[in-house]
Amino acid sequence: MLRPRLMGLLSRAVERSPVTLLSGPAGSGKTVLATCWRQAQGHARPVAWLTLDDYDDDPATFWSYVVEVLAGAGVRCSDLPALVPGEAPPSWFLPRLAAHLAGQPRPVVLVVDNADHITDRSITSGLDSLVRHGGRGLRLVLCARADPLLPLHQYRLAETISEIRCHELAFTPDETRDLLTALGVPVSPEVARALCAETQGWAVGLRLAAAPLKQGASPEHLVTRMAQDDGSVAQYLFEEVLQRQPATVRRFLLRISVTGELWPDLVDRLCGRPIGGRVLAGLARANAFVEQFPAAPGGFRIHPLFRNMLQAQLAWDHPGEVAGLHRTCAAWYAEAGRSAEAVVHAAAAEDWNSVTRLLIDDLVVMRLLAHGTDPALRGLQTELARLPGPEAAVLRTAAALGGRHVPAPADLVEAASARGAEQRLTLRASATLACLAADAAAGADPVALLAGADAAALLAADLPHEDRREWREYAAVIGALRAVAGLGTDAPVAHVLTGLRGAAAAAQSVGSRRLRSLALAHLAVLEALAGHLTRAVHAANEAEELGREEGREDAQLEPAAAAALAWVHLRRYALGDAREWVGRARVRGRDRVDTPAATVTAPLLAVLQSQLSRNRHEYDSAEQGLAPHFRGPRLPPWVAEQVVTEVVRLAIARGHVGEGLAILRDESSGEPWSRRLRTTVGLVTGDPAVRAAASEDEPSGTPAAAVETVVVRACQLLEAGRVPAAAEELAAALDLARPELQRWPFLDSPPQARRLLRTHPRLQEPAAWLSPSSTAQPMPGGHRPVAGPPVPEVIQDLSEKEMEVLRHLGQMLSTAEIAATMFISVNTVRTHIRSILRKLAVSRRNQAVRRARERGIL
Repeated sequence: MLRPRLMGLLSRAVERSPVTLLSGPAGSGKTVLATCWRQAQGHARPVAWLTLDDYDDDPATFWSYVVEVLAGAGVRCSDLPALVPGEAPPSWFLPRLAAHLAGQPRPVVLVVDNADHITDRSITSGLDSLVRHGGRGLRLVLCARADPLLPLHQYRLAETISEIRCHELAFTPDETRDLLTALGVPVSPEVARALCAETQGWAVGLRLAAAPLKQGASPEHLVTRMAQDDGSVAQYLFEEVLQRQPATVRRFLLRISVTGELWPDLVDRLCGRPIGGRVLAGLARANAFVEQFPAAPGGFRIHPLFRNMLQAQLAWDHPGEVAGLHRTCAAWYAEAGRSAEAVVHAAAAEDWNSVTRLLIDDLVVMRLLAHGTDPALRGLQTELARLPGPEAAVLRTAAALGGRHVPAPADLVEAASARGAEQRLTLRASATLACLAADAAAGADPVALLAGADAAALLAADLPHEDRREWREYAAVIGALRAVAGLGTDAPVAHVLTGLRGAAAAAQSVGSRRLRSLALAHLAVLEALAGHLTRAVHAANEAEELGREEGREDAQLEPAAAAALAWVHLRRYALGDAREWVGRARVRGRDRVDTPAATVTAPLLAVLQSQLSRNRHEYDSAEQGLAPHFRGPRLPPWVAEQVVTEVVRLAIARGHVGEGLAILRDESSGEPWSRRLRTTVGLVTGDPAVRAAASEDEPSGTPAAAVETVVVRACQLLEAGRVPAAAEELAAALDLARPELQRWPFLDSPPQARRLLRTHPRLQEPAAWLSPSSTAQPMPGGHRPVAGPPVPEVIQDLSEKEMEVLRHLGQMLSTAEIAATMFISVNTVRTHIRSILRKLAVSRRNQAVRRARERGIL
């Protein structure tokens, strides 16, 4: 098959240089290329062709053939004498031949095929003389499997040689496809690329692949079994390459075939003699399917098809040596710090004790817990399942947890015993982390988990090579376990959020989808509860996507992500979507009822289900779902807040006011949420004894709490008969809720607020988005719309200090908090607030904030 790429390359080489060398292993297409090029020349360029064999290594025979083929190409050689085989040519013979060549009107090309058969020094020196003195009349093309015995280094220095070697002779994927098409077996581009990679572009390998393809073999099957399909490739390599080597070299090749990488020191160990580097270099020069690593000086490799044949021959000729050779490789790779390769060779030698030890020392447990699987264990599960010893038990425990299965009790017992101080550090660290992860999966006490995480972190500090990826994976696993355990403690929500964000970042740094998905799912829950609904959606969606990228089915994804999305949809009053996500969260959490994460997700799902049922006046159903969590084990404060709030609201909805107030007295501890809830109870029941006084300075904390606080304050003002002020407060609440589209606080508010929203003209337009049928969408970046009639101009510019106070007001800080933040007195803050109200022509601080936003001051 014509290959235009190589044809052009050879034409340019012949035009440019007196000597062109085509050097490649058997079957690489050297002769075919030279033949096609010769045929393409036609009458444009005289070409003389000489093919040598082992019997032509005689000066008289060789030069007689040269004269004959040159004469056939038009060179005048009639005055040259006939040479007698066995006798040296006369001394004037070569100078006269060179003179004839130099006098040629146009250069003649002499192609010498099998040029590596020339070993007689007088012939090679004569060729060198002919090249040097033939002038522009001669272009010498040498086709050889090994470099001929010419002074190639001198030619390279003088830039009188062009070389076309293995990597250029190799077929490209496109050429592979063209070749197979020409042979009558067209294949897809993907199969062509795969075959080209498998054969490394070796011409004979590709031609031999066409035979089974013509017989109906699957191209995909052939790609994976090139050397074993019908034996043709192996037979060719055996006859054309291996059998041509001396016996000592054949033995050398068989022994080194156990490893894909050939380093002189490793090869010396395999052969038992310090000859590796020299022999490898000689084989590479001889194009015996051994080549140097392009990017690794000093390293060599064997062509994969040739190596397959050698390995099969080794197993046939010397079966008892294979295991020992693999053990030698395992030891060498382990000393070089390349544990993955050491494991492969130890497994090939069936040295299972070394396999488990190497895996533990390579910290594969960290990778299993961070990613769920690891290539190092591929194909070893069957053997690991029946191996004794603590290393194997720790590996089985980590593999089970990585696959989301329950570890065997016996393995857990043995893994726990491996945490002893008498064990080596890598085994202790691996066993500690595996047992900690198993405890977390089994629902251990969160406080105990945090203590275990601290102990594991101390071990991590002693591990070597802190820049290794496995060390960072160790830290990421500990961070995720600690963050999730923190969900079940009394730690402040701010601390829990910090832990989850840190765990998500650590997981991302090591590329762990499962750990990042876990952290983001619970981060989404906390963001949703706080009223940061857009953040919650982003975190939950990313958690969902990461889980799908892992290949998990919907039922295997994080329940917390579904719970967060259900919370968001209910807050936006998308009831159908909320019910769907509650159902999905329950399905996902069905088999995880005891984990620390599930102990907080399940109560929140019960709260959501109760709110959905209460919205439809299905009070019995709501109470049945809430009761186990309200009367069950103690909940973290931030979860208990949601459960108690819903229990009280459900009691009030059923008319059980006394019961609701009793619950408040027993369960709350004077937190802002309980005071708001108590006020709400009073507003709903109309009991003035229960209502608290309105407080502008009460801290509002999260966006959800801020909206609820302002709604409650509006209801209090309405009860006091201050309708305009109540309308302004509700307008402020709507302004706060609109960016996140928080509808639930208004639709689940006391009846005073709902009535005012329906009837007051001041609220008709600001409240339009509350309708579930409206097309309103959450606002990116938290920007608020500018609507309504023209806003009066600001009377006077604000000072720098007043602007700072105004920004703090926009963040819903109390007067005392502003004073503490700015390091000024409370009275000074109040003076600034009065000045701000006067300059903005408003009477209340929430109006000032709204006016400032409308005018772009904030």
